[in-house]
Amino acid sequence: MILRREYTLSITPLNRPEVLKDQEAVAMLLLRLILLNPGSDPLHPDMGVGIINYRYAMGKLEELKSRVKDQIDTYLPCFPAASVSIEITPTKLCNILITVNDVVYTYDSTQAPIPITIEAAAE
Repeated sequence: MILRREYTLSITPLNRPEVLKDQEAVAMLLLRLILLNPGSDPLHPDMGVGIINYRYAMGKLEELKSRVKDQIDTYLPCFPAASVSIEITPTKLCNILITVNDVVYTYDSTQAPIPITIEAAAE
């Protein structure tokens, strides 16, 4: 098993860099990729799902699923067998489920700062 590490921009109480390991590190990589807007990184202008663009995902669920999978394949090639699915909650919110090495990582719209809904906003 390969030990995965991802450094955050935080420090521990002992003034050392905070390090996420294993599943927490994978979750952070996936979350960053989902939240990043394309064009934010000038060296990789197409990098990022840009989840805010899918806030009202009417008719865009397959596009969202495809975009997440393409981004993982391109920018996280260390997860070649990752699978992506979309789950619709009873409250019409959409969750993104990403399975990597038999572990399911969920972008939970009910808890997320940018919920994805399949209904249009009230006018």
